[in-house]
Amino acid sequence: MSMDKLETLSGNLDKQSPKFPYPWQKRFFEVQLKPKTQLLYFQNPGDRNPKGSIQADCIADVTMEARRGKKTRIIISLISGKRKYYLRAATQENCQQWYNTIRQLMEMTEVKEPDDRVQGQATESRENLEAMYAVHKNLVEGLRTASKILRSKPSFQMFAMHMEHQSYFELGSYAPVFSAYFRAICAFRNPNFEVQLRLDDVSSVDLECLKFEGFLDEVKKTPFIAKLTAEKMEEMLKESAQKAIEKLKRYIKEAENVKDDEVVVGLMQIVDLFKCLIE
Repeated sequence: MSMDKLETLSGNLDKQSPKFPYPWQKRFFEVQLKPKTQLLYFQNPGDRNPKGSIQADCIADVTMEARRGKKTRIIISLISGKRKYYLRAATQENCQQWYNTIRQLMEMTEVKEPDDRVQGQATESRENLEAMYAVHKNLVEGLRTASKILRSKPSFQMFAMHMEHQSYFELGSYAPVFSAYFRAICAFRNPNFEVQLRLDDVSSVDLECLKFEGFLDEVKKTPFIAKLTAEKMEEMLKESAQKAIEKLKRYIKEAENVKDDEVVVGLMQIVDLFKCLIE
């Protein structure tokens, strides 16, 4: 969608209230690109003051959810994890249009050029920065894949309980390792920030997994620290990957002892992902 069309897009959507009993409320939405890129929503068309806003750079993800016998809804997840917005449109076509628009707004706020992913004076050449950015992107996607593996089958939760863990994601011992890695190479505004989620929004077994997903969303939008070199990044990445592999091998050994083949195969897939980072 062109910038001109983005600027003029507006219309009625149903927004679900965050307060019990969560009624659907008709709101008038419009796109604003300046001074901030955001969605504004009003009680009625023509109102001067909006009821609220959703800033594009605060959006972690946007999805469409088809539901049997009900209208498809758009789900907007915030980086903070403090809230999700649920929207409905009058028609499937209109729903798709708004979904595409919101995703485009979100992507407009993501830094895409390698030179812009360095906070301060770049030490490396543009060619090396492009390579560093590619590695960075592949790692984030690899970690997302690892999380999908862990939540793909009930056997991982059962094995986690066998290991006296509360959640399957504790098997993902790579999360704290790579969290430390990203905090070392990314110029976060607040290096100690934490993604917050409410238990009334997610199940307790999914909580840590979704918090890590939110952390990765923030990583994607954060530039590298000043003077980060390709050599230093490679050294730190290999060290982190090796630590993650060693921790996962302990779980694999126990899974082999109890003959839990599904868990063994899944954890080995994650190990293979990390081996690609150090070979």
